[in-house]
This record gives sequence, C-alpha cells and structure tokens, in this order.
Amino acid sequence: MTKEWSDLADIENTDYSVKNSLLVLDGNNLSYRYLHRKNYDNFKDDYIRTVESLSKSYNAERTIVCFDFGKSYYRKELFPEYKENRVKPKEAAEIARYDEFFECLNSIPESLPCEYYKFRGVEADDLIAYLIKNVSTQFEKTWIVTSDRDMYQLLSDTVSIFNIFARREIDLAFFYEQYNLTPEEYLLSRILEGDKGDNIEGVAGIGPKRSQALSKKYKNLDNILYALPLEGSTKYIHALNDSKELIIRNEKLMDLKRYNKQAITAGKEGKDAWELLSECVSK
Repeated sequence: MTKEWSDLADIENTDYSVKNSLLVLDGNNLSYRYLHRKNYDNFKDDYIRTVESLSKSYNAERTIVCFDFGKSYYRKELFPEYKENRVKPKEAAEIARYDEFFECLNSIPESLPCEYYKFRGVEADDLIAYLIKNVSTQFEKTWIVTSDRDMYQLLSDTVSIFNIFARREIDLAFFYEQYNLTPEEYLLSRILEGDKGDNIEGVAGIGPKRSQALSKKYKNLDNILYALPLEGSTKYIHALNDSKELIIRNEKLMDLKRYNKQAITAGKEGKDAWELLSECVSK
C-alpha cells in the first residue's frame, strides 16, 4: 500500500481508529525539513505541532521520538572512518546557519509532549531498532516516521514507514513491489553494496543490481558466507571471495536489530541507557 499527500494535514482524513498503534519518530531526520526554511533557527513550535499531528493522525496510543547525539561510539570504534566523508560547512554564513539550527533542535526534546530518548554516542537508528524489537510487539501496528533507507530492514507485517519528505506510506507489500526483496534480503544487499553516505565501502564491482541479485539468491548473510568461495571467473566474484572480513564488518555496522544492544551500551551512558530503555518496555 502506498499513499501520497500534497500536505501533511491530509493524513488526518485517513481512518486509523481501529489500530492500536505505536508511533516512533526519527527526531533528527524529521528536523532536516526545516534546515533550508526561513525558520531554520526557530522551528520548535512547528516541530512539536508536527509530532502531535502525526500522533493524532495515526491514533497512536504511544508516541516516542528518538534522537541522534553525535556519531555512534560503537561504529566509530569498529570502523574509525565511519561517516568521515560528511562535508562540514566552511563558509561563515553556512556555519552560523548550522549552529543556529542545531541550537534550536537541541532545545526541543525536553518540550515534547511525549517520550523521547537521546544518549551521547548513540544514533536514533539503534534506538528505533530497539523499540521495534522490544516494544512494537505490544501493538497491532507500528509506524516509523523517517526517510532513512536503513529503516527498511525493520519492515514487517505490523511495522510500516511514513516518509514525511516524500509524504508516502511504505508497508511490506509496497516495499516488495518496489524492490522485489524481503527486508532481510534488502539488508544483505546493503551489506554487499556498502553505503557511500556513511563512508562504508562495499565489495568491489558490486552495485545495486548485483547486490540485489545475490541477495535474492542467498537470502541472508549466513547463507552467502557458507557458500564462499563462489565459482566464477568474473572480477566481482573474485572480489566477493576475497571480501569475507569486509562483509562481516559491514553486517556489524548495518544490522540494526542484531547489534542495537552493543550500539546502545557503547555510548557514553552505557548500561544506564540500556536499563532506562529496558524500563520503557513495561510502560
């Protein structure tokens, strides 16, 4: 199922009243819609209204916002070059814009009318994965608000995504229609291909088409690792056979469900953050 809106308010015309829903928002991702607007330094009230509107529209019994707080300590320790390709502002006006934008963003969490989680050295992706794994089972339906493709691996019969930038709902059926992959196969394709945006190198010679073909054939990481070395004379097959360690590393960087505990406890607050999140399961 997919539906697009010309305006966020249009979602309120959809009937979600029969669902016992959990709404989980990628807080930083949501904020980037304001970065290039006139109110980039004063969007707090509008941001909070957006969260409230989404919560109301999806008839959410529980709404939780997750924020990034710096780069992942877990991933930086595993791979120091993680996200080192991100271009930082250089001109004074651009630096000032970013500083004022983040100053406004950092003022938002404590004013939210719902739960939020933010821990230094932990990314929102890992917090969301924890909630999907441990909290979403208590609800008939869970909606993740994000435009981050990494979240596709979390899709299921009861977990869908609302991309607020594209104004599109993505459920499991629509995802399979678009990619012809299951979420697990999609994760494997990303592991093989790498992620240029996060500076994660993939297997040489393997782009989206080859990674998806391999994923459909082998289904998951264990199967493809067991099959190595593959037969074949092409360069990308030779590269794949020589890339076992890279593939294993990429899986540790990219598999959100399997490694969210390591990612959360590696942050500055460590086990305290994990215990706080554990308490949220029983709320």
